[in-house]
Amino acid sequence: MPKQFNLTPQMQEYFDSLSEAVKESIIQSTASINSLEDLKSVAQEFANGTEK
Repeated sequence: MPKQFNLTPQMQEYFDSLSEAVKESIIQSTASINSLEDLKSVAQEFANGTEK
């Protein structure tokens, strides 16, 4: 995960639980992720095949 996300331990645990495809989509995206809620929202969008 790129350093610019500055994940908390809870965010890192959630990120690690995601599929490889969703993780890669998040890494490649320009999404602003500042909280666990942001991360969950962005991950759900990618999992559903939509992007921010």
